[in-house]
Amino acid sequence: MDKEYSRQIDELKELAHVMLEKSNYKDLEARYSRIQQLSTNEISIIRIISEKEEVIIKDILEEVQVPKSTLTSMIDRLEKRDLICRAISNKDRRSYKLLLTEEGKKTQEEHVKFEQEVYGKIIASLDNYEEREMLLNLIKKIINNMDNER
Repeated sequence: MDKEYSRQIDELKELAHVMLEKSNYKDLEARYSRIQQLSTNEISIIRIISEKEEVIIKDILEEVQVPKSTLTSMIDRLEKRDLICRAISNKDRRSYKLLLTEEGKKTQEEHVKFEQEVYGKIIASLDNYEEREMLLNLIKKIINNMDNER
């Protein structure tokens, strides 16, 4: 790794931290009590369940990419907090599907609002539609190139 490449990595890291700080995400998060005590993976589980018709543990394993024992512990915690519940799957009677409870649905709605505020502040800081599209296209390029590295 050459010196200039290393500098760019350090600059990106610093800029990402500053951008998040300037979005006031910590202050915003304080207004959303339901998501405060949840880990990023737990929020991801709730999101996945909210987006799909019938989710089984295997579906979540593929997206979250944690060991099955870790995922089971997270699901148990979410169930104890009354955010999700298990029911027999209609697709595979040997499996449990995961459903959001009413509290889980409210938590997901809160998380969506939180993200809209944080990312809204970031994207609103650009001057016009073209700049916003340019940013989105660069991020898409990064994601596509990272996928190709695997």
